[in-house]
Amino acid sequence: MNDAELRAALGRRDAYPDRPPNVELRETHISWVFLAGARAYKLKKPLVLPFLDYGTPERRRQMCEEEVRLNRRLAPDVYLGVRGVAASNGGVELTDSEDPRAIDFLVEMRRYDERRTVAAQLERGELTRAQIREVARTLALFHADCAQIDGADHGALRIEREVDRNIEELLGATTLSADRHHVRLLARFMSAFVVSHREDLDARAAQGLVRDCHGDLRAEHVLLESPVKVVDCVEFDPSLRALDVADDLAFLVMDLAALGGERFAKELVEAYRAAGGDCGEDSLLSFFAVHRALVRAKVLLARAAQLPGGSAAHGHISAQARESLALAECYSWGARLPMVIVVCGVPASGKSQLASALAHASRLPLLSSDVVRKRLAGIRPTSTARAEHYSEQFNRATYRELGLQASAEVRRHGGALVDATFRHRRDRQAFAEALAGAAPVLFVECLAPVAVLVDRALRRRRDPGRISDADLDVVLREREQWEPLEEVHAFAHLPLRTDRPLGETVEDLRALLDRRLEGGQSRSVVFRIAPSGSPG
Repeated sequence: MNDAELRAALGRRDAYPDRPPNVELRETHISWVFLAGARAYKLKKPLVLPFLDYGTPERRRQMCEEEVRLNRRLAPDVYLGVRGVAASNGGVELTDSEDPRAIDFLVEMRRYDERRTVAAQLERGELTRAQIREVARTLALFHADCAQIDGADHGALRIEREVDRNIEELLGATTLSADRHHVRLLARFMSAFVVSHREDLDARAAQGLVRDCHGDLRAEHVLLESPVKVVDCVEFDPSLRALDVADDLAFLVMDLAALGGERFAKELVEAYRAAGGDCGEDSLLSFFAVHRALVRAKVLLARAAQLPGGSAAHGHISAQARESLALAECYSWGARLPMVIVVCGVPASGKSQLASALAHASRLPLLSSDVVRKRLAGIRPTSTARAEHYSEQFNRATYRELGLQASAEVRRHGGALVDATFRHRRDRQAFAEALAGAAPVLFVECLAPVAVLVDRALRRRRDPGRISDADLDVVLREREQWEPLEEVHAFAHLPLRTDRPLGETVEDLRALLDRRLEGGQSRSVVFRIAPSGSPG
């Protein structure tokens, strides 16, 4: 009996002892699941992939047994056992897993209410903070009980190898050159992060925080029953469960954000810590979330490869994979936090465009001096401010307010982007004093030749939706009056030419940040603005 015949036979009511009214087939990239009345039966696909081996019936039987054993840790009443499948009267019947007539094997499960998963509750807008807190407590207790893995072989070097392996597999599944380029950029960041955090990663492994975890903590796998249950643990490769507990938690953090539940992701992390779980700093969780988003992209592309190339399903899944890459990009910026990125330069230098592009990629809040200034003046953003709104006193008030708002965003989100000229040292100092050391500061100074500045200023004058009041005379005057950022530490100052495609400028900024991260320069030193009157 071939695979198609076996699936067809398992799709009939008479294959099951209780003769359910109907049988519904679900498919994942590695399994077929038959929903039959009050039971669900999982049949593993006969696949051999770089990350799993279901190649023989005996191997599939072993993996079924392992799936039941492992998943009973978090869902003991869901995983009922392993059943054999034997040929019978032109069809099949379920039998004991030790039956010599068995031609394949199934995991038998209690069928649960899919409307009670975290994913379904979130989609319907019914998920509550109390439910997420209970999930967090369940996971913290689970991680505390999981078997510890010898830390000697599971620190930074092991993480680096796992990251590299996943990147290699992802590149092998990626066909579009733009996507491959995106993956390589993320790979460079991840390598830099591991190098700069090697001691911390090794220390966590030595402290026993690498454990035999779940490995696939997705929102659709978390059941909001009483008590909370979690299904579908990774069984096919123990190395994919031997994780830092922060890595395991990061999968669910990433998945909640991907589903539009970022506020619940934050609640999950806070409640996990409150319940005694040690998931490290937010930057570490963000790093692992990058990895998990790339794992998700790889799995989606593997599933897409099983579908006809021009089909709607293939296109939909491929689009989801690209969304996962974008989410990985967002978390890569989160892993660099806490930090405030100031995008500065004379008017028409391209700073607002660059700041907007960074805000789109990082999802960090964007603060604009033009908007703050006009709010303080009590006028609309598109209205023209009066001369007194650009006085020395009003400038200081504007930059002080920018600093206060940036400090508040650091507390809420870990960082912020600030779009302002910062042409005067006194304004930079007013901003730094109001920020009050809430986070390290990086000044990205946008530079462009005068001819480019003139052309941009003239074109911007014709834009009815512009917010900046700077015309050509203002651009040229401020260029002459620019006060160099000599008080800013050299490592906190990145000059960038902006008279080229915006994407290239963003890539250059990312490359510079990655090189500095890999160089081991502490962010608390590298991006700290010098006190007033002290040398950079």
